[in-house]
Amino acid sequence: MSDNPTDDGRIDISGFKLVALAAMMLLTFAAAMGMPFNITGIVESFAVSNTNAGLVASFEMGGVAAGSLLFSQIAPRLNPHRVYFTAIGAIVLLNIATIWSPSIELLYACRALTGACAGAIVATVMSTAGRAQAPEATFGIINSAVGVMGILLAIILPQALKLHQTDLVAGMSSVDGLYAVYLLLAVVAIAFVRSVPVPPKIENRTEAKGPEPALPAMGWMALIGLGVIFFGHGTLTMFLVNVGIEQMKLSAETVGFVFMLGGIFGIAAPLAAGYVGTHYKAMVPTGLILTAVVFFALLLANATAPLAFFVAGPVFAMLPVAMMPIVLGALARIDLSGRLTGAHPAFVTLGAAFAPLVGGAISSTGDYAANGWSVVLCSVVGGALLFNAIRAADNVRDGLPVAANPVPASGG
Repeated sequence: MSDNPTDDGRIDISGFKLVALAAMMLLTFAAAMGMPFNITGIVESFAVSNTNAGLVASFEMGGVAAGSLLFSQIAPRLNPHRVYFTAIGAIVLLNIATIWSPSIELLYACRALTGACAGAIVATVMSTAGRAQAPEATFGIINSAVGVMGILLAIILPQALKLHQTDLVAGMSSVDGLYAVYLLLAVVAIAFVRSVPVPPKIENRTEAKGPEPALPAMGWMALIGLGVIFFGHGTLTMFLVNVGIEQMKLSAETVGFVFMLGGIFGIAAPLAAGYVGTHYKAMVPTGLILTAVVFFALLLANATAPLAFFVAGPVFAMLPVAMMPIVLGALARIDLSGRLTGAHPAFVTLGAAFAPLVGGAISSTGDYAANGWSVVLCSVVGGALLFNAIRAADNVRDGLPVAANPVPASGG
């Protein structure tokens, strides 16, 4: 049964329902969030190269993209509780299979399937959040919770890598401790399933009712724009540790402290963005954030003073996260079905997945200035692709006509 929808199909997502929705995503997506630790553990446990370990990460993130893209389109017709129970059950079994995996080849398959299940959950969560009465605030809180989870994983996972050295377990490798943590988190997620809000289903249309309304092309272009922005951002962000050590002459411990500050900013910024997105139109704040991305990218890529890294590093690393509640709220206003917001993890994941490879090639020129210009180019292109969807969403808020009317939440 759905949670008391309004006439336009939107539901109240607040209180413990919102906590459950955020917990559902974070607890099942932890393995993807802990990917740098996973790569380290795989290298140590299977005695393989960084390239082979990175390929495991690529398989898992590719699975996330495929699962989220598929379920973003069908989630509005499904019972989310069934999706969550089924996907969590599969994640539990696949994490057990990962722990017992005897070869890197089997690990590829296990992690690809795990990623697909996690993608299904994330897409369903984001599709549901897109149906909220205040979508920007809902996305702001969920993205802020991601920052909290990131800090917790940064504390827990280094200890999990050492679990095999204790007397508590026998025959485990370093990577097994990581996946034991992810297994436990998935089991905990089961407790939240019944509390997750349920939006009304989109009716399957019969031939008499006509075809289901197509999602607006500007929405898909906006999703591509998000992918381009995250790709460009990643071509520099993935190498911020190198920038701090090589250009700023900082110690690894100091760079780690800067990233901790970034995590704190990543908690506060989405909450602020959710408030702004709820009370104001999206065009100006989106433009300001993209301008800040460009400014800090050039500052970081070209500076040699440590102060620049301390000030700009944490902000630059988390600015796209701050933008997400506003952009996703805009997409939720031109598509009441939640399919566009549900699809966004696929585009963001794919964009971020290619960033290390391309960013590494760009940095081979000898410094990171070119990486900064890569961020600038992708921010301009991505912003241009976002423009029409943002403008249409602002027109919806003003009650003005738009080129494509918002896709309804139901098939009627």
